[in-house]
Amino acid sequence: MKKNHGQQGLLDKISHTIAWFMGSWWGITAHTLWFAVWLAADWNIHLLTLILSMEAIYIGIFLLMAANEAEREREQRGRISQERTMKILNQDLILDKKAEKRQEEIVKMIRQLKKNLKI
Repeated sequence: MKKNHGQQGLLDKISHTIAWFMGSWWGITAHTLWFAVWLAADWNIHLLTLILSMEAIYIGIFLLMAANEAEREREQRGRISQERTMKILNQDLILDKKAEKRQEEIVKMIRQLKKNLKI
């Protein structure tokens, strides 16, 4: 099922926010507090293990999504840079052709001048 652009944008923002949080000191602090409370309360350690395993899977997916988007952005910047470079090269070729044409005209004028002066 395809998502519309608005939904995709919202999902991308959510995945970026999660990836940012998990890779920040806020994420470390929140997890440390969560683990400390869980262990201090002496809750079911097997449930904590299950929750952490599932969380790790989802965090991995969110991080891969963020990495994929970063790669798409790098590729887009590369394409834009390559297009700019090609445009500049094409402009240089046009200027080179104009310069060659002017040079040929100057050479012809010099020949004509020499002929007229009989040098």
